[in-house]
Amino acid sequence: MANYRFQDLGLVNTKGMFKRANENGYSIPAFNFANLEQLQAILNASHEANS
Repeated sequence: MANYRFQDLGLVNTKGMFKRANENGYSIPAFNFANLEQLQAILNASHEANS
């Protein structure tokens, strides 16, 4: 099994993520979904809102 750093997988440290959000005045959303249709609706709404 390969050893990856979390950055190599596209993951970020949440402490740094929240710090940047606070400094730059934006929010970090958290979505719960149970099926593909709900995920698609979340992604479509996010895209339409340009967020």
